[in-house]
Amino acid sequence: MESVSYPKRIISTWAGNAIEITGLVVGFAFLYFSSLTSISILKLVTLLFSWFCFWYFSHCLAHFIVGKLVGIRFLYYFIGRSSLVKLKLPIVTSLIKPIPVLGIKIDKSSLTNTSRCGRSITYASGAFASTLSPLIPFAYALVYTEQPIAVLLGVITIGNIIFTSYLSPRVGDLYKAKKALHQE
Repeated sequence: MESVSYPKRIISTWAGNAIEITGLVVGFAFLYFSSLTSISILKLVTLLFSWFCFWYFSHCLAHFIVGKLVGIRFLYYFIGRSSLVKLKLPIVTSLIKPIPVLGIKIDKSSLTNTSRCGRSITYASGAFASTLSPLIPFAYALVYTEQPIAVLLGVITIGNIIFTSYLSPRVGDLYKAKKALHQE
């Protein structure tokens, strides 16, 4: 994630947290907007935007909150590239490489005072947040929308869970969490 094809943009932790929280608020707003329309396509679009917001903006905020709870400090947020590009899978890499992701930089000196378990759950929290948070718009769709919309959101949500369950232990947060558990 350190080597990117474009300059890394550094954002203060305060501003990064504000971006993450704003993104989640926007996710809730889109969820609310979906209830204001009876037009199925608008309902679908707003629910997809909501789903994306919950998926994207929960990730680093979870790292930050859990890390703070276990004593890890953070230096800054940055805009970089997903660690999934390390897989070098042609389709995945070509789809993900151009998309900037928000990352958060850990102050490595704070890791020495944190337990292996604390480091591990900090790393894992991002994967769990971006896997579980999209269940909010999916659950909403199950209860309040037409069946085809709920099914589509369900397929996307289950696809996200499968994708994360398969790839994250290989190159993502769950890989880092497992590695942290085995470090001294």
